[in-house]
Amino acid sequence: MSSWPLNGKKGGNRKHSKIDTLPPEMKATVEEMIMDGSATYSDIVTYLEQQGYSLSVSSVCRYAQGYVENLQTLQIAQANFRNMLDELERYPDLDTTEALVRVASQNLMTALTSKKDEDWSAVSVDKLMNQISGLTRAVAYKKRVELQNKSDIEAGTGDLKSALWSAMAKERPDLYKQVSAYLDRKAQEGCT
Repeated sequence: MSSWPLNGKKGGNRKHSKIDTLPPEMKATVEEMIMDGSATYSDIVTYLEQQGYSLSVSSVCRYAQGYVENLQTLQIAQANFRNMLDELERYPDLDTTEALVRVASQNLMTALTSKKDEDWSAVSVDKLMNQISGLTRAVAYKKRVELQNKSDIEAGTGDLKSALWSAMAKERPDLYKQVSAYLDRKAQEGCT
């Protein structure tokens, strides 16, 4: 069974490091040492040896690289979520889908504008076009759903108006005549 790690690259089952088998408080200390940046990989190996665990510098290095990469991916996801919430707060009538599309568009534009000329040779045009196409399809789908919902609401409103007029004409013919006369008068005033 394959898995999708946080970095988005498909691979086999996640590799487990010896650090993953440490007691939770020891693993947390190692991760803090990695994030702090003041300890070298050798310092971490020495610390673990003092605690009765034997690891190589290369094991710590591999774990640190994966840990930092996953942490950065998580931080980006959290920033995107905060951006989406900011958009929803700024525009209360905005739905979640549109907020996501706005954040994705903003990230795409940031990525495109931050590329240096020499970076463009490494960009897969097919992949870029697929991402742009996907974003465009999402926007088009959302608009199509909005139009369909609007049509359904307008049709429902029209049916409601017809039912209301029919009921008023039957049950309250005096009110029906007054409202009709009022609307006719307003329509004439608007035309003159």
